[in-house]
Amino acid sequence: MIALLLFGLLALAQPAPPSLVDLEDLYTQGDFDQGLAQARAMLEARPGDVDLYWHVARFMYEIGERVQRDQARYDKEAWYAEMLAVCERGLALSPDHPHLLFGKGIALGRLATTRGIVASIRSASEIERSWTLAARSDYVYRSKGDEEVLPCDPIMALGTFYRMVPDLLVVKVLTGTRGDLDRAISLLAEADACSPGRIEIGKELGVALICAGQKRKQDSLVLTGLARLRAVAASAPTKPTDHIDIRHAAMVADKPELACAYSRDGQAEVDARQLNETGVRAAP
Repeated sequence: MIALLLFGLLALAQPAPPSLVDLEDLYTQGDFDQGLAQARAMLEARPGDVDLYWHVARFMYEIGERVQRDQARYDKEAWYAEMLAVCERGLALSPDHPHLLFGKGIALGRLATTRGIVASIRSASEIERSWTLAARSDYVYRSKGDEEVLPCDPIMALGTFYRMVPDLLVVKVLTGTRGDLDRAISLLAEADACSPGRIEIGKELGVALICAGQKRKQDSLVLTGLARLRAVAASAPTKPTDHIDIRHAAMVADKPELACAYSRDGQAEVDARQLNETGVRAAP
């Protein structure tokens, strides 16, 4: 009896193993390195747990967004290839999982921008398919601090996709899809209604409106987009990456001619190069 009591007390004294709740806490706290380490260890121990795959992929994405400027320690292509492989392994267990489809589309997009235009063209239809399935699923998710919200985030990603992909017949022939500014604006407005007040969504909607207005010579669309961007530029950041979108919103508002060619990833790298040239350390 005493031995059993001592065993019970020892068991109570042991820390509980990490859980999905712990991973959510680390994500909201912005402790992505520890989160990734824990998620990888948990996945190795429980390879049948589908949720662990998207936790690993999500931590990889967040780390990639922050360290992409430090080329000495970061091989972008290898990093996003691993993120894609993690999503594919999870999708082999659950082919329609919206979080994994969303992550797959992100990884494909990052790989495409890293590898160049040919890879971008080849990946376009698969990115579109992955994000469309995630956006139209009835799966609902909201992280503790609203850093990530589904289906709102895939809807935003899909809207941005339709703005950035060229609206050309040759692109349709090569990839099976093409750009569409009307769909872009509709989807970004839907994302804005789905998750109101999100800085990155407001910025992307403003950029799409300006681009459409310029292409169609409709000043009213340009003015509406500019108003959106200026509202974003005046916003207070609520998550670590918001400062990038706030800065970019102000930049495009000041130079609307940048709107149609604007890319958050591409501009972030331009920002980093400019900061490195001046010896200023980029913000995390």
